Amino acid sequence: MPVIWICIAFAAGILSADQLGWGVGAWVEILAAACLGAAGYLYLYRKGGPDPRSWLRWLIPVLLISFPLGAFRYQLSLPDFEDPQFITQFIGESYSAELTGVVVGFPDERDQYQNLRVRVSSLDPRGEGVDQPARGLILARVPAEESVSYGDEILLTGYLGLPPEEEDFNYREYLARQGIYAYMSKAEMELLGEHQGNAFLQVIYNLRAEALIRIYTLWPDPEASLLAGILLGVESGISDQVQSAFRETGTTHIIAISGFNITIVAGLFARFFSRLLNRRQGALAAVLGIGLYTLLVGGDPAVVRAAVMGGLSIFAHQIGRRQHGLNAAALASLIMILCKPPLLWDISFQLSLAATLGLILYADPLAGWFLGFSSRFLPLAVAERITRPVSEYLLFTLAAQLTTLPVMVYHFKSFSLSALLANPAILPVQPPIMILGGLALMLGVIWLPLGRAAAPLVYPCVLYTIRAVEWISRFPLRMARVGEIGLVWIAGFYLLLALLTFGKALLIPLAGYLKPASAAAGLALAGLLVWRGFFSAPDGRLHLILLDVGTGSAVYLESPSGQKLLINGGPSTRLLSDQLGRRLPPFQRELDLVLVASPRPEDLDALAGVLPRFQPESVIWLGDPSLCWEAENLRSTLQDLEIPLRYGEKGETLVFSDGLQVKILSVNQRGGILLVQYGSFRALFPFGLSEEDRQETRQGRDLGEISVYYLADNGSQSSNPSEWVDNLHPELLLLSVGVSDSRGLPDRGLIASLGGYSLLRTDQHGTIHLITDGERLWIRVDSLDGL
Repeated sequence: MPVIWICIAFAAGILSADQLGWGVGAWVEILAAACLGAAGYLYLYRKGGPDPRSWLRWLIPVLLISFPLGAFRYQLSLPDFEDPQFITQFIGESYSAELTGVVVGFPDERDQYQNLRVRVSSLDPRGEGVDQPARGLILARVPAEESVSYGDEILLTGYLGLPPEEEDFNYREYLARQGIYAYMSKAEMELLGEHQGNAFLQVIYNLRAEALIRIYTLWPDPEASLLAGILLGVESGISDQVQSAFRETGTTHIIAISGFNITIVAGLFARFFSRLLNRRQGALAAVLGIGLYTLLVGGDPAVVRAAVMGGLSIFAHQIGRRQHGLNAAALASLIMILCKPPLLWDISFQLSLAATLGLILYADPLAGWFLGFSSRFLPLAVAERITRPVSEYLLFTLAAQLTTLPVMVYHFKSFSLSALLANPAILPVQPPIMILGGLALMLGVIWLPLGRAAAPLVYPCVLYTIRAVEWISRFPLRMARVGEIGLVWIAGFYLLLALLTFGKALLIPLAGYLKPASAAAGLALAGLLVWRGFFSAPDGRLHLILLDVGTGSAVYLESPSGQKLLINGGPSTRLLSDQLGRRLPPFQRELDLVLVASPRPEDLDALAGVLPRFQPESVIWLGDPSLCWEAENLRSTLQDLEIPLRYGEKGETLVFSDGLQVKILSVNQRGGILLVQYGSFRALFPFGLSEEDRQETRQGRDLGEISVYYLADNGSQSSNPSEWVDNLHPELLLLSVGVSDSRGLPDRGLIASLGGYSLLRTDQHGTIHLITDGERLWIRVDSLDGL
């Protein structure tokens, strides 16, 4: 397998050049000496050496040249840091700079900001109107409200610096491997022009942006955000709760487009389509499917590389000879690192290569071993039927995990023991998620009603993925922290694996995807949708849910007859979308009413991003509609969506058909005070509480008995004086606040003064769910900490 050795020698040269730091001239001299040495070796070989037909005659001199050639190529790939126009020459100035450039990637949108990769063309170091030529890539963080897309020419204003270095992750080195050496953390942006990028990528990224909108239209959260990660590579919408579950179970490769994920899915694609078609047609269909998927996610270079590796695993399975598959993988890797040497440090590339090797090396021998083992105890026909699902559901995943495990441990310094359970549990449903989800998404982009018709088909698989991962994450199997692992140990592991593999064939590869019977699949789909619909149906009781959205407020009310009311939304779009998606029926996500009871940013910022996904029939607004930019942005969103908006008044009562009442006790610039009443249950939410309000109600004496009191202003002591709380004398106190709040909320003095009351808080108990029939009260919380 000469190509493998050439690839290893070339990669060793790249690594040596990175460690030694020698210049281009030194490696040119070494390359010249290697060429002379190779020529001399061939001359002596011809004079009286072994059989001239031996392939070793050519391999040794080629390896001799490949090593310095790799180092030389690496040095050529590095930018000229001494160039006076290179972007790093302008770093460190104490003045705010203005630079002009073009956005060269898909914007990475978060709740409060978005990251842009910008290719700089000119720069004014001091903002004095004196532009000078500049070149290089920078990462700029701009406000989330800015409308920007790939190919836009923009003007950025801000302080230019080096990317940060964190204790557990070197972000500066990570960006440098991608050619980014400068960072503008708080940039102001002005749009100068559009369509300045590659025309083909412009179309792809526009399609991707439209597809992202369609995903949140077709599916509820958290399933929609997971599909956005799987289908489009956009994982910014996934909530912390879901991300934590995937991280603890070692399945984060599912929620991001990684080399491991695509390689595994490529192999499953091949086996899935081979069942429907013949082997050759199945392989072709799988390659086309991976190609379409690559275009759908935006043609990102990392995805293209992973798709190439995935295609190679299909090729290896098709020809059935692992030598050819290994040489093809080595050749593809050699071409990739020849074009871009820093790829050697790219985690996605490493996972792609490792997973591909695992599937090529351990493909057909383990399934054969299991067949032989099971046939000892069962008839051959029965053993063959059992071998297929066991291989597809278990062995296929374990083969890839075996070769990717060292990569994951080295980079993440930990290993999830529960990954051995979670990966085999969820990987088999990834092909139908990608196939059916991609199909529904494409239909939705073409015509929304078609997408709505196909969306329920994939929903059970996505729901199962999330619930299975969350369930397994609760097992008493924690992340095993291994700390820093030296490269020597990683190399030793692969060397031992190579000796075992090529010295004696102990392991055998795996197979594809289990095709369930059509009737069983239909019943499972129908059963799951009925089950989810049943638990989302009204139960004749009032449900009041204080959503865990950090420091802010979001209250979801569901009346006994099923009417849905949302009060405020909190600061985070992804957290609010995740919380609502878990509580509303998957394909009936309309809200009856949204009540903006506080126009402060931390109480309504999430609504502008969430309401397009969960559209209400109407919105009632309390407080100053121009209190902040976020409030004006929300009103603009409501206008764009044509959602009716009116302003609530003091003394107004919202009466629902089943006896639920929401009374507006007071309205001022900061919002309104709400009293939720159902039977004898009374809950007070003082979002706009002022000193005048307390005096008007004689410090709460005129409000009567209160069942539940929501602490104002996220636990500020000045907003919740002891006399006011004592006069209300609530049975239960609620507090919405984020973990480690930046303002130090809640105030310790307030918490100490409330020692005699029952208190539930979102930073300790998560989402708080109150259920009442008007007389009795039931309580559910996410966490029992502090109870």
